[in-house]
Amino acid sequence: MLDSNSSTSWDNIPSPASTSSPTGNEQNSTFMQTYTARRRQILDVLNVLTSLGIQNDIDLPRVAVLGSQSAGKSSLIESMSGISLPRASGTCTRCPMECRLQYGETWSCNVMLRFEFDGNGKRLSTPREVSFGGPISDKADVTARLQRAQRAILRPSIDANTFLDDSDLETKGPSLSFSKNYVCIHVQGPEVPDLTFYDLPGIIANVSDGGNEKDIQLVEDLAKMYINQPNCIVLLVITCETDFENQGAYRLIKADESLKARTVGVLTKPDRIEPGNEQRWLKILRNESNTLENGWFAVKQPDFQQLKHGISWEAARIGERDYFSSTHPWSNLEDQHRKRIGTAALADHLGQLLSELASQRLPEILTCIKRLLEDVNEELKSYPAPTYDDPKREIIMLLRDFTKDVAKHVEGLPPSCTDDPVDPFTAGLIYSINKKYDAFRLQVHRTSPQFRPWEKSMDKGGSISQTERRDLLRAVKEHDPPSGCVGKEFYLEDVMDLAERSRTRELPGNYPFAVKVTYIDETIRSWRDLASNCFGKVQDIMKDHVNRLVEDHFGRYAHGGLLEAVSHVVKEQFSRREAVTRKKIENICRGEDRPCTQNEDYFFHCRSELLVKYKATYRRSKGHGNIFGFAAESSRDQQRLVNDAIAALARLGLHGLKAESLVKLFPESKMDPALEIMSEARAYFQVAYKRFGDNIPNQIDASFVSGFDDDLELALVYTIPDADTCSKWLQESPQVASRRAALSDRKKRLEAAKDKLAPIVRLLPRSLFTEPSSLQRKSPGVEDLEGVEEYEGAEEGEGYEEYKEGECYEEYKEGEGGEEYEDGEEYEGAGECERVEYWVGMEEPRPRVIRREY
Repeated sequence: MLDSNSSTSWDNIPSPASTSSPTGNEQNSTFMQTYTARRRQILDVLNVLTSLGIQNDIDLPRVAVLGSQSAGKSSLIESMSGISLPRASGTCTRCPMECRLQYGETWSCNVMLRFEFDGNGKRLSTPREVSFGGPISDKADVTARLQRAQRAILRPSIDANTFLDDSDLETKGPSLSFSKNYVCIHVQGPEVPDLTFYDLPGIIANVSDGGNEKDIQLVEDLAKMYINQPNCIVLLVITCETDFENQGAYRLIKADESLKARTVGVLTKPDRIEPGNEQRWLKILRNESNTLENGWFAVKQPDFQQLKHGISWEAARIGERDYFSSTHPWSNLEDQHRKRIGTAALADHLGQLLSELASQRLPEILTCIKRLLEDVNEELKSYPAPTYDDPKREIIMLLRDFTKDVAKHVEGLPPSCTDDPVDPFTAGLIYSINKKYDAFRLQVHRTSPQFRPWEKSMDKGGSISQTERRDLLRAVKEHDPPSGCVGKEFYLEDVMDLAERSRTRELPGNYPFAVKVTYIDETIRSWRDLASNCFGKVQDIMKDHVNRLVEDHFGRYAHGGLLEAVSHVVKEQFSRREAVTRKKIENICRGEDRPCTQNEDYFFHCRSELLVKYKATYRRSKGHGNIFGFAAESSRDQQRLVNDAIAALARLGLHGLKAESLVKLFPESKMDPALEIMSEARAYFQVAYKRFGDNIPNQIDASFVSGFDDDLELALVYTIPDADTCSKWLQESPQVASRRAALSDRKKRLEAAKDKLAPIVRLLPRSLFTEPSSLQRKSPGVEDLEGVEEYEGAEEGEGYEEYKEGECYEEYKEGEGGEEYEDGEEYEGAGECERVEYWVGMEEPRPRVIRREY
């Protein structure tokens, strides 16, 4: 665990700038000591974050051991950890095992049980890590402890302490086949590598008689849960005693290039290779076949007889080294491939990969932790702990806040730029309702009567062309909406026929008013249904909006009954306002049953304009050319003649005439009465639809939307009961209390992780977590050394140069006892900045200061 007293604390790691200037091997040794210590520190940080349960919130860097059943995973883990794992026939590993390996002065081992899932496989909101027995100081005791720990994981309903003394063997009842919960083992020792990894159950292809076929998929899904995490390094274990193609573990990664890019392969049981097949496996080791970006390793573990006789860890490592150094073809490998032979090389490489990945990811992880912490704090605001002395007063305050919120929404709130415009709630109540009003007015407008001031025969192959017909339609549709109308078409002769048949005792040339009423009634017949549908849609929006406000304000009090009580009052309020509103809508509709208007000016204007238009269109349909009856003249001559006529009439005292006014000079036609009926009925529609399209929305808004808030507070206050019932109403549900507790636990977990990680990220010099062997470069004036980056302009053995991404800066200033830099910090000795790296192998070297931006 990482704490301020740890022997590997950052304060105890020697700073390169604070040491004297070593040369040659001494400096290389100093670099490696610092590198190793800081790499160990990074792995310690990962262990701390894991123990805090951060992996439930964030994808932490990790190593997962993946292999088919009996591929030698257990033996490999034993060789890296120095402990003996339980061995039994069939599947040995039935739950994941986390191995935290750490260098220490003395050997010790601790076993924990990690519960992250419940009995149904659902992830727990708060993971539990419990100790399973005390510390172990004798390696011989580890195997039995791990075997019992696995039994405890597979039977979570039984107290874990029951398994410490094998008393669980007396317990009846089946255990789980496999579990997602896992056993944690923390091993420290002088010969233990710094590494943390997860051992996964082996991929199985078949189950024994009586076994569960579902276990095959269960184990595969468990493996995918780990290896599909982007920050997971996969250690793929392949045994040499079985054909490569028959091992199911490789199948899980071969189709995913991103997964292969973070996979390290290891070949086990090289002594089981069939004679003649050696070259095939060597090609894999050389990464010439089944290539992986991180390449392959080969290890040799004790065989069954050696394990049976209890071979020691030290003897096993000596045996492995002797095998590879004396057995063909391994003994004849090229130098670059010899580095990939043996367990120690594999463990060191994994530690390097994990620490490099962590050094890259820890700043991102810290940023993610801070973001998650903000989200948790924001959500916790929705679950405040109940702190009230007077329940009745608390109820009154809650109701008051609710009615104020309703009033704000009814009045209208501007939306946020991040709100979803499709969601009526976030888009705004009034905005959503206004859209329904606009749609309602359009529907009313589309009921416009479609008068056709020409004979029906012209639409059925008459004497005019399609272009002329389109021109006629365009002229009479000027006042129609762009989306078109649904009203019935009325042709000129039909209107005239109805007018003639409606005459009774009228004088010649007069026609009953009822003819016009007939066409008006035909038009407005659907308005009542349109108004009702509009109100229904507004009701739905209003109810949904208010009910969501109810849920927001009182949802956490559902358990005690307050939510139900408020919902009941709101429902009754809606019912009352609905009854009042429907009655007023009906009164408006009744007012439209009898044609009447006081808007005389607009009516006369529309009638006159339409009559002119209809007469002109009728004359054109009869072949009289344009609306003025001139067929031969050009448009320019036509306009000149019209202007001359208007000027002549003005000289006679008829001023203010327009071109359209000349239509009145046309000779009378037998169809004039029908044209007048059409123009008057259509003019009345123009007046009535605008009036109706305003009156209905205004009434709905006044009686239902705004009216809902009028006496809501009074209705709610009447429901307030006695103090005891108020206390009951305010009782939290177990779910709310549980959620708040889970959020509080998560907050503590994230805060602890942030506190542990923040100081380390601030001191994180990334390049020191890159293995020197991977950075071999040559520079002018610098000997061929490991860990030295090439920079242009570095002269032999000279001075201090400050770099930012390889570019030289002239910001060096000399200060007393050291060098002063932009960050304002002074350091004794060789001008140390926030990030100080020591370059090794220079002749008469001096510290070189590197400024890097992170």
